[in-house]
Amino acid sequence: MGTQKKQILAYCALECGFSLLSSAYNFYYVKVFLNFYHIEESWFQFSQVLFMVWNAVNDPLFAYCSDNKNFKILRTRRAMILYSAPFFCLSFLVPWFQWSTNPAIVGIHLIFALCLWDTLFTFIGLAMCCLFTEISKDTNIRITITRAAQVAALFGSISVMLLEHASNGLQDFKAFQVTTVLIALLSWCLMYYCGKNCHTQYDLQQMQDENKEADDVCHEKSEGESYWKQTWQIVSDTNFLSFVITNFFQEFHRTFLYNFLAIFCDHLISSDKISPSTRSTFYGFVPFASKILVISTAPILRQIPYKKVIRTNFIWKICGGFFMYYIIGSTHPWILILFFFLDGCFANGTYSLFNIPLSDIADDNMRKYNRKHPISSMVYGTNALFVKPAISLSPMLAVAILNRYGYSYIQHSKNSPVRPTASTPSPDQLKDLKDAMFFLVCWYPIIIGTIQLISWSYYKITNRTEMEIKVSLNP
Repeated sequence: MGTQKKQILAYCALECGFSLLSSAYNFYYVKVFLNFYHIEESWFQFSQVLFMVWNAVNDPLFAYCSDNKNFKILRTRRAMILYSAPFFCLSFLVPWFQWSTNPAIVGIHLIFALCLWDTLFTFIGLAMCCLFTEISKDTNIRITITRAAQVAALFGSISVMLLEHASNGLQDFKAFQVTTVLIALLSWCLMYYCGKNCHTQYDLQQMQDENKEADDVCHEKSEGESYWKQTWQIVSDTNFLSFVITNFFQEFHRTFLYNFLAIFCDHLISSDKISPSTRSTFYGFVPFASKILVISTAPILRQIPYKKVIRTNFIWKICGGFFMYYIIGSTHPWILILFFFLDGCFANGTYSLFNIPLSDIADDNMRKYNRKHPISSMVYGTNALFVKPAISLSPMLAVAILNRYGYSYIQHSKNSPVRPTASTPSPDQLKDLKDAMFFLVCWYPIIIGTIQLISWSYYKITNRTEMEIKVSLNP
């Protein structure tokens, strides 16, 4: 097998393993803690705030260390993945095994689960993003990697469908727990393969020029520059600011869909009209469909600039939201399912392309400041510093709005083991909650799409600029 094909295969193994865990985690953790552990809103909001603060600390810390320190685990992107993968898989399992029914312990459980997960998610995610940038500087090869990675992520996204059917829509929670353990083991095997075989072009160059073994390779570090200097160089770039605002709201939207799709479908669509088994298949198929969308349309990126393709998604959000809210309404279940499907596909599919502009920003930074090795981790880490709070803010805002319309009260009434003492929600309360949910479903994409359309207009790396970057990096 050729070196480049082996690189791409190893990267795809990482993408598949990463997707197996992240798809399931993002889809289930809110539902499990709200509907099974019955976490109190105050603890839920507090955990999200702490999670957001921890995000603000660990992203730039890991990014700076990765590009500037020579610890063994940080010597190469491969080493970062190889040593941290087992702990990442263990962090995935933490939420699915309840510690206690005590409200405080449930809250602490969520705090610990989120912070541990994000620590390992960030560490491996940074390494994965940097591998994407550093395997090749050629935009066409990056498009090829994007397409291949989506095929791998397509297989990785089956975790939601597997868990849905294995647990009968979470009705058999023991089966759910056993399946999560099997998924974690499979994910670790895939990441181990990547950690052994995914060399960047800079690794290969050192191995060839300096006759080094793979385990002796160490990236060029920028130890003479301070964290603040590198951060200022990145955030003062207009292209980076435009991208990071756009990316923040894309993550905000994706998190909203991941966390609340099943909850909204359960309330807005009667099980008499669409059966639970059909819904389970739908929940599992949405991640599949977004990957198929990217795989099938990736060749278009060789003809049409990715900037225009990404902008089209923002126009869809605005038009689709208005169409559903003002023309279709909430009384057509199959059209509502179709809207959920398209919204999820386009949101996740567009997000899958975001490594391409961010890689161009990293290449531009390398050219601008005459570096021998791109500070990819710092670029991705600084991006994450601003973007990842959306993962906390999105469910916080949605839960706060839903609870104002009685969501928490209605859920406790439904699940109360002593029905006579639990007052039944009135039809008006149920209608108000459904109206609030439908409003969120339609207006989230409208507002987010409008902001993104404006911010993305300031991103100025064109095809010409991309060519200049490649020429300057390969004189």
